[in-house]
Order: sequence, then structure tokens, then C-alpha cells
Amino acid sequence: MNNKAAIITHAGLMLDLAQIKCFKLSPFLLDGNDTRQLLVEYKTRPVYVLHPGTKQWDKESLADVIAYDFPSHESAQAYLSEWKEIWQDYLDGQE
Repeated sequence: MNNKAAIITHAGLMLDLAQIKCFKLSPFLLDGNDTRQLLVEYKTRPVYVLHPGTKQWDKESLADVIAYDFPSHESAQAYLSEWKEIWQDYLDGQE
């Protein structure tokens, strides 16, 4: 399914919701504290890289990830919930 592009800005982060694979909180501890990073993973896309030995173009897959810092774990969770609602509204409008 090809979703229609939708550029949305929320919490200072501008995203094209049609390109998003998932939102999640970072599983890593920062300075011994709970995570405060919201991770936005884009859908996998093909990229072509020229192999220096064979001079052939090799197709590889790339999935970009944005790490967005928040002042606390609680605020990161709150924004994750808000992005979830925004994304769900977008997906519901694609049907």
C-alpha cells in the first residue's frame, strides 16, 4: 500500500508520516537513568552502492532512525503516546 505523504510537525519534530515504520522509546539507559529518547524509524528503502573492486552497483537496504531527546522518561512517554494518536489518525484516513 502506498500511503499519501503527510508532513506533520509535533513537539518540534517534522515527519512525513507516510515514511514511518515505527515509533519507540530507546531501550538504553542514559547516565544510569531511564531512557528519555524517542526513536523514529523510517521504512526500509533501497540504496545503490558502487563496489570499488567489481565496479558493479550493489543494492542495499537502509532504515534511517531519528533519536529525539526529551528532558525525562515521562515526557518521552507522553510524546510517544501523542505521536501514536497522530499516526493512527493518519492511517485511518488512508483507508
